[in-house]
Amino acid sequence: MRTLSKRLLSLAMLSISTATIALPAHALDLLGAIQLASVNDPNLAAVRAQRLAAGQSTIIARSALLPHLGAEASYNKININSQSAALGKLDYKQTTWGARLTQPIFHWDAWHQYKAISAQRSQQEAEADSRTQELFLGVASAYFDVLRAQDTLAFAQAQENALSSQRDKAQAQFKVGVIARADVVEADAQRDTATAERLSAEIGLTHAKETLNAALATEVDDLSPLPESIPTPNPVPNDSKAWAELAKQNNPGLIAARFAATAAAKAKEAQRAGFLPSIDAYASTGDIRNSDITPPNPNSPINFNAGRQSAIGVEARWELFAGGRTLALVKQAGYQADAARAAAMAQEHQIVTATRTAFMTVKTDSQRLAARQRALRSAELAREAAQAGYSVGSRNIVELLQAETRVYSASRDYANARYDYVMNSLRLKALAGQLDEATVATVNGWLAAK
Repeated sequence: MRTLSKRLLSLAMLSISTATIALPAHALDLLGAIQLASVNDPNLAAVRAQRLAAGQSTIIARSALLPHLGAEASYNKININSQSAALGKLDYKQTTWGARLTQPIFHWDAWHQYKAISAQRSQQEAEADSRTQELFLGVASAYFDVLRAQDTLAFAQAQENALSSQRDKAQAQFKVGVIARADVVEADAQRDTATAERLSAEIGLTHAKETLNAALATEVDDLSPLPESIPTPNPVPNDSKAWAELAKQNNPGLIAARFAATAAAKAKEAQRAGFLPSIDAYASTGDIRNSDITPPNPNSPINFNAGRQSAIGVEARWELFAGGRTLALVKQAGYQADAARAAAMAQEHQIVTATRTAFMTVKTDSQRLAARQRALRSAELAREAAQAGYSVGSRNIVELLQAETRVYSASRDYANARYDYVMNSLRLKALAGQLDEATVATVNGWLAAK
């Protein structure tokens, strides 16, 4: 799982070396859409920046366990007006410099804070993986929503044209007295309904295009379509329990929740440091020089403080009582650790349930798609029969219009079933933490070249 986001981002950045990418001369496919989003989507740029920032957190925390070297220097002009006969009135300049090296020996808080921040870094990386998958799913959803809306509009336009033609025939037959006025009214009503559906489809297509353009940060007009016939295999492995286990191991959101629980447990241990001492080893050196002593007084004790000073040793600090603050912090951290652990367990249950549901949905989608295809063929045969019966007078116009409407309704249902199968397959892969370049490339291979 640690390499998932890297694989996704490397896929997205494939063949991209500039801040923008030109639209291809041919129709844009799913891989091309992801490449555009990877360059232009500010949300994905934010994910990359967050991963880089998370990489620095452990370095910062580890620094508390490593040696610290400090240096200091000062220059002072000192004036002393003492009542002591030995000193009297004295002016002099003092130059001081020093260096101190400290090596932590025992810092319970620093060690467990380092462990907590390491877990937090892994949590943030897993969250970045999750957001990357969500962004790619969003691009795929926007892409197929445009194709779905295009199909819906095409079906609506074809239905409107077919019903308009039937309405014109009905009017012509009414004028010569072949059919009644009620049949013409029914044809008008069916045609007007089709017109309203076509207008709604136009609005839906406009909205879908705007959503995709926003995701890609550019306008796209031509997309590679999804053919009428696509592979619809059952998920592999073909078992809901196996998919649930994959999700437990690889789902980035669940991994992030577990790391959050680990970080909270380590933070609790860090708070226990308030009951323990901290121990450091140190080495220091320095030099004090006095100059321009006025009036000169070789017997002045001020000279006794000058010279080089060096020290090496071990120092310990132990806070014995803090007004109950330490105990309260430990309890608070313990409650937070319990909450994080419970949240991770709850998320695991949600992910497992969602994965099992997604598995069953994809498996059902495969069967539903075949059923929708058969229903479309049946509707087309029923329309042919209605047209033949209407031409010989055994069927009325209402039956013919209903048969015509059922064909376009079945066409929409079949198209929607194809898009549902594709998107639900991608969602199942994402829940199991398997939305990688191979998955995207497989779906991209289903698209038809234009």
